[in-house]
Amino acid sequence: MKDSDWRIINALHETQSITKIAAMMYKSQSAITKRLQIMEQELDCRIVERTPLGVVFTKEGEFLYKESVRHIAFENEVLEGLRLIKEQTKENIIIGSAYTYTKYTLYDVLDDFIKSHPNVSIRVVNKQSNLLYHMLMEGKLDVAFIRSDYTDNVYHELVDHTAGYIVSKEPVPLSDLPHMERIAYQTNSKTEQKIADWWQEQFGTMIPEAAEDVGYIEFAFRNVSSGNKYLLCFLPDNFVNEYNLCLQPMLKPDGGHVSRKTWFIYKKEKNRRAIVDELINYVDKNVKIK
Repeated sequence: MKDSDWRIINALHETQSITKIAAMMYKSQSAITKRLQIMEQELDCRIVERTPLGVVFTKEGEFLYKESVRHIAFENEVLEGLRLIKEQTKENIIIGSAYTYTKYTLYDVLDDFIKSHPNVSIRVVNKQSNLLYHMLMEGKLDVAFIRSDYTDNVYHELVDHTAGYIVSKEPVPLSDLPHMERIAYQTNSKTEQKIADWWQEQFGTMIPEAAEDVGYIEFAFRNVSSGNKYLLCFLPDNFVNEYNLCLQPMLKPDGGHVSRKTWFIYKKEKNRRAIVDELINYVDKNVKIK
């Protein structure tokens, strides 16, 4: 008997109707009837009797129905076991990534790696760069893409530069900034310090307290678009300016651009998994700034 025969017997016992199981199995009624006849010939017994109310199972048919339940359960158990084996043997990589790097860059730079490793499961963790650095050191991440210089005691490769901008609704003279409301957003301490240092160089004072701290940078863009406010932040070259905001570069006294670095980092360890080494080699060859 075929596996499908056990399913026919099982479904027929449940529905008592050849018409219904034919529809369920996308077969014709004649095909189901013929298959029943073949089973009866092979087993040399009657499985069902037709009546005006449907089919009635014979004693042999009832026995076969009970065996069909066991057979289908065994088949499902085998398939589930195979699925679990595949899951257990599937490679996994946990990548930490700063929020804006994930949004604008990560999947583009890893696209070829992902396509060439279809059996690798990649999980991306989005947090602030300082938190990602500590997660890496604690062994909770395999690698990380972070903003700013959290590079102590790890291997690190430069993968990107992002420029600093004064973001406002309309162009504003630099001298107006101390008299406007500053919007802050959630970022790492090294980025905050870089912004504060730029302010000190420009105005000779400590950066003023933010009028609003909105958490995610998208909320900051929205708030800046609503009035006489500004935001100091770092944006990638492919930044999508959804609110049509004015972006004025943050310049140093010598006219150079203020920027922060993006690093690919991983721990100094000997017994690293082979798939993680493959990712590290991929970044070294295809992503790292030479």
